[in-house]
Amino acid sequence: MKKFIGLLVVVSLSAFATEPSPTAKVSKLMSYAEYGGGDLVFVLETNGSICKSGYYLKKTDPGFEAGLSMLLSAYHAKTPIRVDGHTDQRWAGSSGYFCHVYDIGLGY
Repeated sequence: MKKFIGLLVVVSLSAFATEPSPTAKVSKLMSYAEYGGGDLVFVLETNGSICKSGYYLKKTDPGFEAGLSMLLSAYHAKTPIRVDGHTDQRWAGSSGYFCHVYDIGLGY
């Protein structure tokens, strides 16, 4: 039973692989009017080692509007943020490595 629980934990963690970015300011925001129905891509002054090109939000993400609001606020106020990106969900709209956003945090 202990082996089963240990295996379950390892499988669960590997299926939910995220990488936290360094705490950094938003340096670039790009909105794609047609690609993905309105995907938003952004870059930090320092991105993560796997999410080295930046991060993206899909227009269809339930938290898209909240994420966009936080990003615009942080960008204009020049406030550092931290992003957790799904390393296994790369944006198909670029040859770079943009990770799908899991969460965005202010106040780090």
